[in-house]
Amino acid sequence: MSQNNHIFEDLFIFEMANSHQGSVEHGKDIIKAMGKIARKHNIKAAVKLQYRDLDTFIHPDYKDRTDVKHIPRFMSTRLSYDQFTELVDAVRAEGLVTMSTPFDEKGVEWCLDQGIDIIKVASCSSLDWPLLAAVAASKKPLIISTGGKTMADIDKLYNFFTHRGCEFAFLHCIAEYPAPLDGLQLNFIDRMNKRYRDTVIGYSGHEAPDENMVPMLAIAKGAQILERHVGLPTETIKLNAYSMNPEQADKWVESALLAKAMCTTKKDNEKYISQAEIDSLRSLMRGTYAKRDIKAGETMTSDDVFFAMPCGEKQMTSGEFKSDKTVATRDYKINEEICETPKTTGVGIVRNAIHDAKGMLYEAGIALGEDYEVELSHHYGIPHFRQYGAIIINIINREYCKKYIIVLPGQKHPEHAHRIKEETFQLLYGDLEVEIDGKPAKKMKPGDMQTVLRGEYHAFSSVDGAIFEEVSTQHMKSDSYYREKRISDLDPMERKTFLKKW
Repeated sequence: MSQNNHIFEDLFIFEMANSHQGSVEHGKDIIKAMGKIARKHNIKAAVKLQYRDLDTFIHPDYKDRTDVKHIPRFMSTRLSYDQFTELVDAVRAEGLVTMSTPFDEKGVEWCLDQGIDIIKVASCSSLDWPLLAAVAASKKPLIISTGGKTMADIDKLYNFFTHRGCEFAFLHCIAEYPAPLDGLQLNFIDRMNKRYRDTVIGYSGHEAPDENMVPMLAIAKGAQILERHVGLPTETIKLNAYSMNPEQADKWVESALLAKAMCTTKKDNEKYISQAEIDSLRSLMRGTYAKRDIKAGETMTSDDVFFAMPCGEKQMTSGEFKSDKTVATRDYKINEEICETPKTTGVGIVRNAIHDAKGMLYEAGIALGEDYEVELSHHYGIPHFRQYGAIIINIINREYCKKYIIVLPGQKHPEHAHRIKEETFQLLYGDLEVEIDGKPAKKMKPGDMQTVLRGEYHAFSSVDGAIFEEVSTQHMKSDSYYREKRISDLDPMERKTFLKKW
């Protein structure tokens, strides 16, 4: 499936309440009001219409019935294709994304004829397989609401649209009007994001229109699309209990944008630590002080120092001091600040790399169990391990072999081959680039597989870090041959460190 998810990300959807009363002019007024809000906040926003061919959508015997829910409203707000086209043109004139929910196959045809940007599938239609087939065949970007749908239902939808190569997003939705706050189940957004990792997840809200805590919580849960019903009250038009007027819609957008700002990481998905935060915490830290006079060259122990605040700008903190490993580079008087720079050691490099690797496993949701061996490959020595090498987790090695290989961010494993072993890689997490026998590198994404035949020289690297599974024939410790003589001349134990537990 090729997902061009940028069309869905950070999208606000304004759904016209009650079919804009069946009035083209009233619909245009709503569209203009939403256009003003979109420009005020500089957001990507869509106005959504609803399409039904009422000649066939409603059974002939029921068209004039007033005792069947929804039918009188649908009939009284009926618009023609040309009138809907006029509204679509008004949406485009406001610089907004065009969007419609077709409730039948004719509605899908209208979407195609009008060049609608996004087709929405309503919760009530999301198991209407004839309609879904028509929607999938449109090849338009799709947004599917999941109100009233179990996880099993949503799995079916995911597989249906994935198998057809559709570009789609899901909306978590509670199809009660209005929806009670204690029934919103926003935690389900977490589960959907975890289960459908390559799919944008959003939230379609039907709670009371003045409730602006909900979009903030939905954003915090990972919703990238927000949808609400909107309308424009007049002397004769009163909005329903779950639709927003323009003022409420403006505050809704404002709240959501604040939540985005509050939740967004500031540094390439890493936690950004500001200087103000560093200074604030350092002002509360304990510094390291000499408990006695210390001569240059002495190795200090915990008996030679004490910890107290304040901590000077160049002073060693209590957390940086290592007993029996910190050497004084100058003389210190009793009670004087210890100003030494912590030394980088091989043990420290390995320990930090292990912590990072375990963190990657946690994030990927990969559990190792209890029976495994950890192998660090450091082809140019421990000091250069972050640049060259890998962490290999040996799970099984019989006539068949299974390993997990962790490539840290920015790390490369040098070119090598195996004469006995044939292996297949499957990327489970992150990004991986594999080079084989000098051919153009293959950039892999999670799920991709690559087989390396006997005798093929290969190397791999990662930009942001990767975990891949290796399944192979039996692994022999002497069966790795490196092109670079400097590496091939090393005894395997010189480029390997083994850990039974970590």
